[in-house]
Amino acid sequence: MAPSLPPTYGHTFTPTTHSTIPPNLTPTAYKLPTPTIVAITGAGKGLGYHISLAYALAGCTGLSISSRTMSDLDNLETALLDINPKLAVLKTVCDTQDEGSVKALAEEVRRKWGRVDVVKDGGGSGPNLPVGLLEDSDWARVLDINLLGTWRISKAFLPLLIQSKDGPQTLICSTSLAAHSTSSHLCPIAYNISKLACNRLIEHIANDHGAEGVCAYALHPGAVLTPQTRGHRGEAWGELLSDDERLAGAMCVWLSGEKRAWLSGRYVSCNWDVGELEAKKTQIVQEDLLKFRMAV
Repeated sequence: MAPSLPPTYGHTFTPTTHSTIPPNLTPTAYKLPTPTIVAITGAGKGLGYHISLAYALAGCTGLSISSRTMSDLDNLETALLDINPKLAVLKTVCDTQDEGSVKALAEEVRRKWGRVDVVKDGGGSGPNLPVGLLEDSDWARVLDINLLGTWRISKAFLPLLIQSKDGPQTLICSTSLAAHSTSSHLCPIAYNISKLACNRLIEHIANDHGAEGVCAYALHPGAVLTPQTRGHRGEAWGELLSDDERLAGAMCVWLSGEKRAWLSGRYVSCNWDVGELEAKKTQIVQEDLLKFRMAV
């Protein structure tokens, strides 16, 4: 994928990129602090499912998993307990398009653990691929799921994150390479705009709540074949959906393993090599890189 992308997409921000989990990103290599309570929405299928497994492998002590379908959560719980029979799992049916449902989820987490250390939104819009504005009748739904859903989750869980001062206080939202795109031939305009806006939302959260210890990241989870992207076929897509579905989870664990204030408020790609990324820490901070700015 990298050779066909403009450099402004940042896909090769680190000289080495990965489509599978490299040894320095293996979740089992990172032992999360005790306790570590993680909340993942959209966990029943696709990326959210594998991100949940990654946190179980990394030794989190409590895991809130939510989606719209309880049977999906039942299947995930079985897989999680196969990894760690002692893991405390909270299953909740939650619709991230409903503010009351998201608030109720956060309250369930508060009642069970009194804290949350990591929050990851795992939901995303479906595979509709209209080209251009006139063909796009799905605009409101896509923005509601991808942008307003992330806003509802962030708003509901921020108080718990702020209180958990002895934890990583990590908020991760899903962005995309599509945030850089001005073409609707791969993803519809609404999707591109929703992911662009999520990056700015993460910048605001980092700026407004960084002094309270919160680290917020906008993560590109790779180009992955999931139930949401299964319909993405045709000449434009080709073989783009070739990244390991487990790679995003491994990067989420790495982001949660310690507070990385130098990376907070920024765009992060799961394809980047984390060793090379850390080597650019000073440059990232001094030049305020990995944020969206107008070139003038």
